[in-house]
Amino acid sequence: MNYIVFDLEFNMFFKFKEGSFANSNLKNEIIQIGAVKLNEKLETIGEFDLLIKPVIYKRMNPYVKKKTNINTSRVVKGTPFHEAIESFKLWLGNEYILCAWGHDDILGLRQNCLFFGFDLLCFDKFINIQQIYMNLRSLTNQPSLESVVEELEIEISSPFHDALNDAAYTSDIFRKVYDFSENPIINWEKEQMENELIIEELTTQIDKAEIGCPGCGEFVPKSREVTKKKRYFAFGYCVQCNIQVRHISRITHKNGVYSIVSNNTIYNTDQVSD
Repeated sequence: MNYIVFDLEFNMFFKFKEGSFANSNLKNEIIQIGAVKLNEKLETIGEFDLLIKPVIYKRMNPYVKKKTNINTSRVVKGTPFHEAIESFKLWLGNEYILCAWGHDDILGLRQNCLFFGFDLLCFDKFINIQQIYMNLRSLTNQPSLESVVEELEIEISSPFHDALNDAAYTSDIFRKVYDFSENPIINWEKEQMENELIIEELTTQIDKAEIGCPGCGEFVPKSREVTKKKRYFAFGYCVQCNIQVRHISRITHKNGVYSIVSNNTIYNTDQVSD
């Protein structure tokens, strides 16, 4: 069984011209996969690095371009997604545990695979290296990869925000913090499907909240409602306090638990509702 420590770089929507819109089914498109293969002794036995040609967000978001130093002329020469993932799957082998810094990359990998109709990768064995470090240090806030590399005095020999470089740094952290006597492997696919069902149920409840006036605490009738993904906005007017009230409910995730968090605030009528 090998450990696959991987990192992804994504391109995302940017309004380059009037009338352009983000694809609601894919907010982040993979443009680079970097990975380091470790054996059972955590020794490096292979590397994978590939640029992927985007088909949804073909022009590079300026922020992503600045952070990753990947420009449009580079990615247009990249490998098509299906070919890239097939190469990655072949490189992975049959027995592997996916490992990453946090949940964002494995979530992005799964979403891209689902979007492009590729179902050959296995997500049932996953190690969150960031969470191992947080447990070790009793942290509640997620630390950045760069800050932990510095904290552990790992030599910085190459720039961050390159998928292979970041995978290599994550591997260095993994070697320093992994305890073979513990079992941090989770069935990420199963947990993700369970979470999606929870989010779906909470989504049906999010617009049921009532507006309370932040001044007097009394119930305020709704005059307008807007529902977005994982968010619900409602507006009303408190006659007693003579104020406009905005209600916001959000589906949040903290300490492994999804819940609806709501608040009511005074707002001016010329404010934009998020």
